[in-house]
Amino acid sequence: MRPRLITRKQFADWVAGLAERAELIAPVRQQSWTEFSGTSSAAEIAFAAVNTKVPAKALFFPEREVMLRIGSDRSDVSDRSDAGRDRILLGVRPCDVAALALLDRVFLDRDHPDPYYRRRRERTALIGLACNSPADTCFCSAVGGNPFRTQGLDLLLVDLGDRFLAEPVTAGGAALVAAFPEAGDPDLAQRRELEDAACAAITSRLDTARLKTLLDSGFDHPVWEELSLPCANCGICTFLCPTCHCFDITDEERKGVKARIRIWDSCQFCIYSQHASGHNPRATPHARLRNRVMDKFKYTLDDCGLVSCVGCGRCIVECPAAIDIRQTCATLLARLSEAK
Repeated sequence: MRPRLITRKQFADWVAGLAERAELIAPVRQQSWTEFSGTSSAAEIAFAAVNTKVPAKALFFPEREVMLRIGSDRSDVSDRSDAGRDRILLGVRPCDVAALALLDRVFLDRDHPDPYYRRRRERTALIGLACNSPADTCFCSAVGGNPFRTQGLDLLLVDLGDRFLAEPVTAGGAALVAAFPEAGDPDLAQRRELEDAACAAITSRLDTARLKTLLDSGFDHPVWEELSLPCANCGICTFLCPTCHCFDITDEERKGVKARIRIWDSCQFCIYSQHASGHNPRATPHARLRNRVMDKFKYTLDDCGLVSCVGCGRCIVECPAAIDIRQTCATLLARLSEAK
């Protein structure tokens, strides 16, 4: 499928056309941050933002969702607020799409796939936006990603300045840009130059295989206590992580209507792992920080062969204690190696 070219003028009309055929969601500026929001105008899309504050996972696995209502004027039925029009997610970054591969393993590739997540995934087309200028907190290539990655997308857009290069990945993506002319060799050459420059801008390196080997035997190392000292256990790293997917289920009642609600949870909260007996196997901050790091670089590798960090850098940007997971991993590689 040959890449196509969309001029800036054509792009505005194309976006308007996408909004007519489906619910269009894109990064939109909101005061001092950017979030995925419904739009119908190319002028509203914040292409300059490297990442939205909240990752794309929230569009498939919402922070709060009603699973069941009982006692309404309807009979007992599940909430179908997610069963609307088809959706097009425009401008999603490759790291967020890489995270969906892990969420798919959790919510789809099991004996009992999650129907809420599945409905949203099945009706959403993904149009990615390559990262020409990664932030200094980005490290996708250190964990197996690429700022121009196409895997998992229907279509990838590359900003060439006065035009966009549109690279179809699936037949559905190709259909969205079939009306535009094919890109020429100079356009493809510029695209390669932009990718090389973007990859070169990411200087972080991480030997995830070596880290996994060290974590296999590093559970009781005292380094965890040292690493946890600055941590406030606020949970922002997990809430804004594209792959974290822990949740709790609670029942609420208002005006005689009962609702079963799923909400995000975090392994960084002190009561997350507390048993009904009162025992808590992760009662200390170092045990909770250890669980998060182990999950990213060991447990999900053991479970499904994937590192569950995509290098988006959100946890680095938002951590109130300025904890940098890249430095955490570097410290672990150094200190756990000493124990060998």
